Amino acid sequence: MKQPGVSNRNRLIVLIPIAIVFLFPFIWVVLTSFKANDDVSRYPGALFPVNWTFENYPDVLSRLNFWRELFNTVVMTLSVTFGQIVVGALAGYAFARLRFKGRDLMFLLILGTMIIPFEILFVPIFLMLSGWHWLNTFQALIVPSIASPFAIFVFRQFFITIPKDFEEAARVDGAGPYRTFFSVMLPLSGSAIATVFILTFLGEWSNLLKPLVFSTDPSMWTLQQGLSEGLNKGANLSPDVGSLMTGVILVSIVPVAMFLVGQRYFIRSIAASGVKG
Repeated sequence: MKQPGVSNRNRLIVLIPIAIVFLFPFIWVVLTSFKANDDVSRYPGALFPVNWTFENYPDVLSRLNFWRELFNTVVMTLSVTFGQIVVGALAGYAFARLRFKGRDLMFLLILGTMIIPFEILFVPIFLMLSGWHWLNTFQALIVPSIASPFAIFVFRQFFITIPKDFEEAARVDGAGPYRTFFSVMLPLSGSAIATVFILTFLGEWSNLLKPLVFSTDPSMWTLQQGLSEGLNKGANLSPDVGSLMTGVILVSIVPVAMFLVGQRYFIRSIAASGVKG
């Protein structure tokens, strides 16, 4: 009979090297943020800084216009995230529970839009936003991303798994469709909400292409755009790797913390909703 300690030890022997491989790029980024530019370009390179420096952090904070870009990123990310949750939950509930003509065909068409890259839609969306005079505004960064086929799919799959007894009990108590949704179904969908929140938050926080196309005014830049436009200027002539890695660390703090806090809810939602229906 195998002893538990031996099994756990064998598992660690396998998992620790794998973890080191996956963590090595992050470790390199952190250590490089404490290197001067001459130290980074030295050949042969060294993992640890020869001369530790902390000047990269205040320098990057001033060059990035960090607090303004952080504000823009937070507004865009949270607005899109909560917007997708609201629209996805309402549409997902309709596709899961309501009976109307063409429901299944409409749902298939919505799923079909998931295979269309967002990059293909940039030109017509840009022309539309330009006609509305929305360029360089928060509306341009938020409104085109609110309706998400993925969020609708996640909520629809989750609502299918909820027994209809809950709705029937609410109906007996005199609740209508809206009251049933907001008082019964939505409170039960915490894991689906967590899944959409985490994935949408991470995707919007790291989004670079949308701000580059729709926001050319530096006052509307996001953190990702600041890294690309502010820190990366002249990088082909004199790469400032230390500053870039410092910027990456500062920009990554929020999404990494978000994922570490919410990963258990994400895993729970995937296990609960599955692909039923």
